[in-house]
Amino acid sequence: MKINFTGVAAVGASLFLLTARMSSAADVETTDAPYKPHTPTLIFYLTGADGQKDTDVIRASVGKLSSASTLEVNTTRSFARVRFDSHVVSYHQAAQAIADAGKTLGKNYDPYLIFSVPAYGLSDNAAKVDAIFAGKRLNTRVLVKPLDKTKGVFSIHFLPLEFDPNAPSPQGFNGGHLHHPISDPPPRGLGLPSTYAASDDGWDKPSPPK
Repeated sequence: MKINFTGVAAVGASLFLLTARMSSAADVETTDAPYKPHTPTLIFYLTGADGQKDTDVIRASVGKLSSASTLEVNTTRSFARVRFDSHVVSYHQAAQAIADAGKTLGKNYDPYLIFSVPAYGLSDNAAKVDAIFAGKRLNTRVLVKPLDKTKGVFSIHFLPLEFDPNAPSPQGFNGGHLHHPISDPPPRGLGLPSTYAASDDGWDKPSPPK
């Protein structure tokens, strides 16, 4: 019987490439893919996180939170990417852990999120969304500041969290406090898509608030 070595080689090469692709895909999934419901990856932009000590203290502080881990600390762009279960700890608790890390180095990181409502500028959406941003309860937890109203992009800055060890977590501001009233279907919400940034899009960071 004659064996077509060319065909065998081709099949072997195909299997090798398929295996390599599957391995590469698995690497990406373990790094960035959500692995549980309500487990966001968030990017917190910071002020003055510019060295290895910043990386070390941020990872150590975030690591103390149940379910939380630091995926990346970028000291060139000054941000941290964090993943956690928001039904276990809140966005606010993650931000506070980062802020507390900065204090150990005598720094005010002022961690903030980027929140987008792409349809903000259409129809009368701006007034409705602004009314949600102006909510009294919301403003005891965070301050929402416009970065680019034409694109519906805002920064969310966290006020100090008064953590109660006897109260159930999550505490303080959580993602649903904005996402639900803005994105849930009417009449519960405005029905407008909204997102919290999970990666660095290379936009120009604004000057730190005074």
